[in-house]
Amino acid sequence: MGKVKKSTKKFNKNHLKGELERRNKFKKTKQLIKKREQKKGKKTGSSHGEQSDEEFTGIEEVDNLAEFAESSLKGAGANMDVSKFMEADPNNDDGSSDASDSEDIDALLSEGDDDSDSDEMATGSDNEEPDSDDEESFKEQFESMKEKDPEFFKFMQSNDPGFLQTMEEATDEEDNDEESDDQDNEGTGKDGNDNDDVEMDDDKGADKSKSVLVTAKMLESWEKDVAGKHSLRSFRRLLLAFYSASHMNSESDSSNKMPFRIEGMTVFNKTVATAIRVAPGAFKHYAPIEGGKINRKASGKKWNVVQALVKSYLSSLLELMRQMSDVVMVQYLVKECERMIPYYGCFVRFTRDLVKELLRQFGSTSADDNVRILSLLVLRQLVSVSGTEITDMALKGIYLTYVRSSNLRNISSLTKIQLMRNCGVELYGNDANASYQHAFVYIRQLAIHLRNSMQLRSKESFRAIYNWQFINSLHFWTEVLATYCGDRADEQPEFCATLESLVYPLTQILLGVVRLVPTAKFFPLRIHCLEQLVRLSSATGVYIPILPMIIEMLESPEFLSRRPIKSTLKRPQFEALLKAPGQYDHTRVYLEVVLEHAFDLLADAFASQSVRIAFPEWSVPAVLQVKRWRKRVGQSWPKFSKQLQGLLDKVEQTSRMVQQRRGKVDFGPANLTGANQFMSDVGADETPIGAYAASLRKVRAQQRATLVEAETNDE
Repeated sequence: MGKVKKSTKKFNKNHLKGELERRNKFKKTKQLIKKREQKKGKKTGSSHGEQSDEEFTGIEEVDNLAEFAESSLKGAGANMDVSKFMEADPNNDDGSSDASDSEDIDALLSEGDDDSDSDEMATGSDNEEPDSDDEESFKEQFESMKEKDPEFFKFMQSNDPGFLQTMEEATDEEDNDEESDDQDNEGTGKDGNDNDDVEMDDDKGADKSKSVLVTAKMLESWEKDVAGKHSLRSFRRLLLAFYSASHMNSESDSSNKMPFRIEGMTVFNKTVATAIRVAPGAFKHYAPIEGGKINRKASGKKWNVVQALVKSYLSSLLELMRQMSDVVMVQYLVKECERMIPYYGCFVRFTRDLVKELLRQFGSTSADDNVRILSLLVLRQLVSVSGTEITDMALKGIYLTYVRSSNLRNISSLTKIQLMRNCGVELYGNDANASYQHAFVYIRQLAIHLRNSMQLRSKESFRAIYNWQFINSLHFWTEVLATYCGDRADEQPEFCATLESLVYPLTQILLGVVRLVPTAKFFPLRIHCLEQLVRLSSATGVYIPILPMIIEMLESPEFLSRRPIKSTLKRPQFEALLKAPGQYDHTRVYLEVVLEHAFDLLADAFASQSVRIAFPEWSVPAVLQVKRWRKRVGQSWPKFSKQLQGLLDKVEQTSRMVQQRRGKVDFGPANLTGANQFMSDVGADETPIGAYAASLRKVRAQQRATLVEAETNDE
């Protein structure tokens, strides 16, 4: 049997006793906890079902909202755990990963030992002799263990007798070695004390373990060998240098593990540039790519040889991206990751790490819009070639990243939030079933929050709903459903068929948020929700009763019962408000902005139904209410009253247009197919009210762009 290593002896001397005691205590504690849980389960098993039934109660304010909050996934059984497909958390590993980065670099170093040159690389010696003082102290401690600590010795005999036997054999061998050494020293006439030799061996090991300094000539030589001779040895050394460069500032890797040493920004930049320029071509030589995937048959045994190199390169790219803050460099690295997607797809752990890093870049406050767009493109390509685990991880991660970053602070952040929302909507267009599962879970989550708020009726429960993250979450799912069930329904019919069942619950949630606190100070929030309802109705063709809620704002006591207060306050920007500040309470400047948004909503709501066969009859109640409002308070708001008159004229023109087309049809009201295809050759923007609403939207877009530009310049 070989000698026991120095590290083993030190551990046995300092930590073994405490470690064994700790493990024994842990086992006893674990057994006690299991017994307690079993007792509790027997007592509470019968009453658990009653408690769960009491938690989920119906809501009278919003029809069928409680049923949706208690429902499960479409086509799933009652016992299905909805959170199974959500287990892939982009911020936490699940533990089932491949070898670590340190193991990859150790594999590279072990492969390089056979063909490494002594002038470029030197490896440390593993055959260091233990110090004589440590050996003597360990032997004395082991021999006196029976006398000083007999209880621990008995414990070791009962739990691990093989360990004691090993220690006894090791001490016997050490005694024999010492006796033989003494005999040799006496026979040769050498002195028994060889501390000088031990120090020399330590110095040699330290010299061998030093990292090799990378120079520009070495990089040029490696690149030349890889490009001309396809030298695997030079390629391995280049990737090791790249690994050292990318992990220079990494806390996870200690400096003594680095095989190469990089000094100076010039050498660092040249190392990174050379590796990124050479690696893709070299990998294609050893592992060719066909159809976006690595051809294992064509690679043969070469893939087994180059696999460790691929892992090292992918790890270095990710680590370098984590450390970089320069926007141009981050874009360059993201593009390089896009080129390496077929290789990332071979390793689940690196694919997960790449998704996490892309999501981090996507949600970074300092990231550029180009970086976000590139991250989205790489994510889409990664999802298209990966399995369901990566797809779920990407969909969940991009939504949660959007929600975390959607806390609106000013007008200038509108652009970033809108870009992130559009990117998320694009990513949800890859897999219909996965998109439905995630949309169902998160829309149901919003419904549960709203239901709890309606039940509690407290300020804290209202704050859980009336915040930017909740409203922007609703906006996200509104865009997803409006895009794939409306704008792209003809291009992707499978998405429309899968997601259209979620339009109704999302509409119910929006209506519930509008009616939660119907006071004047929350008019900005109501306007945001009504805009989303108009968008959903016009895109999907689903009728939503929006006009009554718009007219409800006009007929509030703020306009009918009280005179507005004159004020010199700055005009409020509803785009960045959910609740009116206290100083704007019942001021004229605030109510004027409310009327402007109400007018835009009326125009969009009329335009969304302008090609329906029942438009003339459908618009009559709203037209009568608007005329009555103008008669009662129109004199107090002359500008808005004049705009309303123009809007009513456009509605009347559209009604005559629909009646003329309706007089030429040859089917009756019972023919639903013919009614749905009525005026299918005419777009909503081609009707008088539709064209008028489109012009108003252009004006609003220009005004918003001007505001964003002005605030950006001020910052």
